[in-house]
Amino acid sequence: MSSENASGLVNPLRPEVAARIDPTFLEIYNKHQAVKLRADQVQYEVYKEDPARYSFPTHIVAGDLPSVSSNKIYKVAVTHPAGEVEVQVYVPTTEAINSGGLRGADGRLPALVNYHGGGFVIGDLKSDEALVRQLCQATGCIIVNADYRTAPEFPHPTSAIDSWDVLKWVFAHVDELGIDPNRVAVSGLSAGGCISAVLAILARDEPGMPPLKLQLLIVPLFDVRYVPEEGSCKEDVPYESYVRNEFAPMLPLARLVWFYNYWLGTGEERVARANDWKASPLLAESHANLAPASIRSAEVDPLVSEAEVYHEKLVASGTESKIKIYKGQAHTFPHWAGANPGSQEFVRDCVEDLKQAFKL
Repeated sequence: MSSENASGLVNPLRPEVAARIDPTFLEIYNKHQAVKLRADQVQYEVYKEDPARYSFPTHIVAGDLPSVSSNKIYKVAVTHPAGEVEVQVYVPTTEAINSGGLRGADGRLPALVNYHGGGFVIGDLKSDEALVRQLCQATGCIIVNADYRTAPEFPHPTSAIDSWDVLKWVFAHVDELGIDPNRVAVSGLSAGGCISAVLAILARDEPGMPPLKLQLLIVPLFDVRYVPEEGSCKEDVPYESYVRNEFAPMLPLARLVWFYNYWLGTGEERVARANDWKASPLLAESHANLAPASIRSAEVDPLVSEAEVYHEKLVASGTESKIKIYKGQAHTFPHWAGANPGSQEFVRDCVEDLKQAFKL
């Protein structure tokens, strides 16, 4: 556990790391995160007693929460183990629909099915609320914001299977939801990006499921085999950013260690789960004929190297993919569009991705 140092900060950045960070991002970090402990710096049980104490106050920097036409919550049955999760369906206003120009002749709209981040341990429907509201109104599409069950109560593969059950539910309810089944995309931030990559593979192989239009993979992870159970990575780890960005803000390697130990376990169980392609989609048998990918990563993030490798894997397999690495940004920057120009650029880029994917 970190303790307060002479600067008065609990989690100050190392000078060599701070020098690589965008000044606005750094200012936000120092004001709102450096002054407090993170969840990964305490035991899970301690975090659960008071989550707000160990969580970044995203609402302060997330920006506007645009009004939408409706945002109804549905309960969806899931199978591994049997239970249910919630999804929240955001429908844009009439003005946004008309401006977006994506409504089909049959009156249906395209839909983005979004999966939140949180290391498969934390996070819920509120995690991406500002982002999905912004994308819903700026694009004029429906957003299905999905929850899934998390570790340690529900370790891998429950999160992936819950998410797949949700995607199948969306396709089974397109008439009720007013969704065009031929214009559906998936997205996710961090853990949600991993989930979305897995879903793109499952969707490709699912008989009768219309092809997805896009997989929007935001600060994602694709290969979980090399994060240690404790300490630092070995120097010969295949992902250079695990070493270069070990002490990155918001998602240092130690936070990945904390998440993965709860999500994947330890010892032989850890090895088996990490080698399952539903945890490490890089290991899937084939990456051909998948939905086009847009990968949006942060420069100062331990995960950026594996994002580059996954992009290269997709391209080599004949799947359309593009990647953008946002200079000076770190892992949580997509949520800071109310205060950070780099985050605002990211949101604009995502809107363009969706408009191109969903165009009539």
